[in-house]
Amino acid sequence: MIDRAEFAQLVREALANLYDFAALETHPLAVLLPKLQGQPKSRADCLREQLLRAIEQLQPPDRALPTNAPEWRPYLILYGRYVEGLSLRELETRLSLSERQLRREHARALQALTTLLWDELAPGSSPLERDEGPSSERWNHNLRSFEITHESLDPVEVLQGVIRTFQPRAHLEGAEVHLALPEPLPRVLADRVMLRQILLSLLGYALETHADGPIVVTAEAQPNQVMLMVQFQADELSWGDIEEERASLEAARYSAQRLNLTFQEAHVPESHHVRLSLTLPRADQPTVLVVDDQEPAIRMFRRFLSHTPLHVVGVQDGAQALPLARRLQPSVITLDVMMPRVDGWEILQMLHTDPETQHIPIIVCSIWDEPELAFSLGAAEFLKKPITQRDLLAALTRLKLLDTSAEPPPTDFSG
Repeated sequence: MIDRAEFAQLVREALANLYDFAALETHPLAVLLPKLQGQPKSRADCLREQLLRAIEQLQPPDRALPTNAPEWRPYLILYGRYVEGLSLRELETRLSLSERQLRREHARALQALTTLLWDELAPGSSPLERDEGPSSERWNHNLRSFEITHESLDPVEVLQGVIRTFQPRAHLEGAEVHLALPEPLPRVLADRVMLRQILLSLLGYALETHADGPIVVTAEAQPNQVMLMVQFQADELSWGDIEEERASLEAARYSAQRLNLTFQEAHVPESHHVRLSLTLPRADQPTVLVVDDQEPAIRMFRRFLSHTPLHVVGVQDGAQALPLARRLQPSVITLDVMMPRVDGWEILQMLHTDPETQHIPIIVCSIWDEPELAFSLGAAEFLKKPITQRDLLAALTRLKLLDTSAEPPPTDFSG
């Protein structure tokens, strides 16, 4: 489920792309806004209208106040920055504010806008804590339509599409974006929509903070992974270290965390060279699909296998296990038994009898000591909870997914 911090990042990112049709059309916020559904307009147009309406609501109730009154600042800052496209320095001059004042007022304005949208979508409380009801069901329905999906992607195709989307915005700013890719690049494993949004956010940050010279997008194939990079020379006097200018970068960082991708930001102070890198698993890397309704358990498997060539993909909704297994074709599936709605035994039977997944070995993980039942239903291995790293590696070795030299690091994690 989405939380308040992630929602705030989505709002900032959408504002930064207010007039970028392609970016708004595929933006996660377009899925979360209930008013967008069932309308003839495009998602991009509806999302833009929703944001503009929210900005208009920030005008003070007393319109007779002079426009230099503090009550006008949230509206004037957001309207000038995102609707008119003024730079922060231009806003300083227009509003007669110091850099520090504008930074503070800008942050307050963004917070106010986020609160307006959040309260409209989830009145009264967080969607993680609210009572069930019609509006809760609507919110949950919208979030389910924005489930993260893992699929095999051609990174060259994704990067070319992102560059095409971003070029008009770059041209308006007089910037050049160059794509320099080696041939060939292996396919990667990621969510297409979220990967595009991350890359657009990185390019947005580069556009805001770069000096003269091109923004270069490149990539590098590495063992078991592919690194995508955005490189540029930063403006020595840029606002790149100010919170508002880093909104796109923080949105990218947050989304990368959700996808379990590695994001890094590197600076060379002497030359002002900046490199933003995103590391994705290769699609041809052996994959372990972890089916468990508890996120800490999925993180535990990632820790246990972090030193191996195996890539972990986790799914908490048991109903998604079969379609995800069909699409990913993982090397092995670990399956928790105690899950809501559909339990592990039902999932095991579905996986074992489906022609597209019956060849995939399944490791049943349960607090109940029932290996005979697991094997009778088609499991290849059984691990009793709490699971240790050594037991997991031993099971994967027996399944010939790891060689016999696969030893856990000195410090073993327990389940």
